Amino acid sequence: MPDVAIDVWRMPTSSLTAFLLAGAEGDLVLGWADTAAQSPGIATRIAPPPRGAGCDADGFCRPTGFSLAFVADPALLRSRGVGLPSRWTDLAAPALKGALLFPDPRRSGAGYLALTTILQYYGSEDGWRLMVEIDRNVLDYPGSAWEPAARVGEGDAALGITVRVSARRRLRDNPALELALPHEAIGAEAEVYGILAASKQQALARRVLEWVMSDEASSLYRHHAKLLLREEREAGLFAINSERASRERPAILQRFDALMRMRAARGTRTEAIR
Repeated sequence: MPDVAIDVWRMPTSSLTAFLLAGAEGDLVLGWADTAAQSPGIATRIAPPPRGAGCDADGFCRPTGFSLAFVADPALLRSRGVGLPSRWTDLAAPALKGALLFPDPRRSGAGYLALTTILQYYGSEDGWRLMVEIDRNVLDYPGSAWEPAARVGEGDAALGITVRVSARRRLRDNPALELALPHEAIGAEAEVYGILAASKQQALARRVLEWVMSDEASSLYRHHAKLLLREEREAGLFAINSERASRERPAILQRFDALMRMRAARGTRTEAIR
């Protein structure tokens, strides 16, 4: 659309949720987590599906998805005596203590996808037990999908949990890094694209959604390692139940907050011993 000036605002998943619920003005939502899009109150902010655009009844188009990946520093992993992880349980290895970056599920869609994948794949009880073990190895919980990828190769982090788009971008920046996947459960969820009900540019917004669903757009998604939902799914891909993940979000994040309080208390005790 070279004839149209487009102002793009990029923000973490939780920030966009709050932004829309506050009634902020805008025209389009582009590439938002499906779990967040199902949050109570969001439906009234989204316009009905444009005729012929291929959108779903809730007004959102879902041509693409996020899928999880790990960015790894092989040199740092070797120095700790471990190889590339291929399962979520590998992240709990004692040799990785203080070496992981995990996006904060309270702010990051990638972080919530990672936590939800663990809970839905292993079951709530075993999943939380594994998350407690993983937390002991976490160096930091950044607020976005990109930061864990960007910080691997820059210091102490040997592994960053992120989405594949960010992982591929980071590997182009630093070819010494490697991509690793949790092959038993590569967590994935749809991305949503939709028009805000209050948009004053409905016709232009419909043009965008038509392009989003086009073959031309699909070739670009593929180039950037996006998950194409209309194509055959790869082995190990674990599509989370996004409706369940959205419904359980308050309880899951409340329990994650409790884990963070335990983490803070553990850090205080360690400092006192020193």
